[in-house]
Amino acid sequence: MDGIYQNKVAGLPELKATKYENIFKLYKNDDNFYYYNILKAIYLPQNLDDTKVYYQSVTTKMPWTLVSFNAYNTIDLWWLICLANNIFNPLKFPEQGTLLKIIKPTYVSQILDEIQTALI
Repeated sequence: MDGIYQNKVAGLPELKATKYENIFKLYKNDDNFYYYNILKAIYLPQNLDDTKVYYQSVTTKMPWTLVSFNAYNTIDLWWLICLANNIFNPLKFPEQGTLLKIIKPTYVSQILDEIQTALI
């Protein structure tokens, strides 16, 4: 059975482009409930260069959602920051002094489009 992305399913809420859930396809179980296939790996586009990022030192231990809010005024892009920094366990927060690579806000839409295109 082929999955389908949530924004293609009538009756389910439309997800903003920044939501992590956009990466995963939905499937239906025997009881007609939807579930995500969370075993999908994604990668940043190969041509991401230093002109599209800046580096920021963490001043205190904080959750990824706060790092995202500070960088983008939304908590939704925590996963993009983890991806840019090769963080595989988002439950472990960055420590004080950690230098993070942050995609510049002006390039986020382009990067999200490239990720979405790669998923199709």
